[in-house]
Amino acid sequence: MHGRGRGVAGPMGRGRLMPNKQNLRVVECKPQPCVVSVEGLSSSTTDVQLKNLLMSVGPIQSLQMLPQQRKAIAKFKEPAHALAFQQKFHRHMIDLSHINVALIVE
Repeated sequence: MHGRGRGVAGPMGRGRLMPNKQNLRVVECKPQPCVVSVEGLSSSTTDVQLKNLLMSVGPIQSLQMLPQQRKAIAKFKEPAHALAFQQKFHRHMIDLSHINVALIVE
């Protein structure tokens, strides 16, 4: 008696094997940002205070204070430190002022 469904065994129908194709995945290595922008600084915040805050996360290469804009630009030696600083200090209060920390891709 012939039933529905199974038929002759073999690579037919839905279970058919596709020809082997190599699954190649292209991964782009985007440059990780080492630079952070710190905005909303209080006029009383000094470069020494900010430098100490930055160095609490990791070594920095440079710090540029822009007091007229109530802003600073800092460059860390490692991208992981820039990210850690942003995660730790974004919306942090310093000298009664909430700072905004953003990563800058060069």
